[in-house]
Amino acid sequence: MARWALVVEETVGLDKNRTWGSKVLGEVEGTREEAVEELRRLVPSFTPQHPFNIRRRTLLRDGDTYLLIAQGSMRDYHCVFKVWELLWDSTRPEVQAERLTED
Repeated sequence: MARWALVVEETVGLDKNRTWGSKVLGEVEGTREEAVEELRRLVPSFTPQHPFNIRRRTLLRDGDTYLLIAQGSMRDYHCVFKVWELLWDSTRPEVQAERLTED
């Protein structure tokens, strides 16, 4: 059975230390459709790191990808949400073992 990572990409850090980072929000073992459904459930309630005080949230979808635009008082930020198949994890050898037995 495939394993799927539910991922958000967003601005992390403050001031000159701001970068674009990725974070795994969760995992789903099953079909891609099940993972996409779980992502669809998580996205509306997600609170991004920036801005601190959100004045407006706009959520957009393109297929299975979501874009959250968070408007703050000084500037706007955005987050991208996607489903990715988990193929390998150096700290979890069971993931590689599962993948090897599937092929």
